[in-house]
Amino acid sequence: MFRGSVTMNDPCPVCGLIFQREEGYFLGAMYCSYVISSVILGVFYFIAAPFLPDMNGALLMLILMIPFLPLLPAVFRYSRVLWVYVERAGSPGDESAGAYEKLRLKHK
Repeated sequence: MFRGSVTMNDPCPVCGLIFQREEGYFLGAMYCSYVISSVILGVFYFIAAPFLPDMNGALLMLILMIPFLPLLPAVFRYSRVLWVYVERAGSPGDESAGAYEKLRLKHK
């Protein structure tokens, strides 16, 4: 799906699926990213909170953002992969395809 750390192939070099099926297709990946990030930061918080019991919770979360920052590219990638799986499971055919993909499939 990816040819670099954040650069996507379009279409898939194996199956030919166009990932950017329509404008705003990866808006759902933003929600997946939110969930993944919340889980990771929640785990960080519950691990760190017992070691720093007197620290303000908001300040602790700000400090925990520092070790989270290197994980952002992985969160970006996995949220997009997860979104493609969710969308294709809900609509395995081409009825959700954008106009460009439908045109491409018609000329195959």
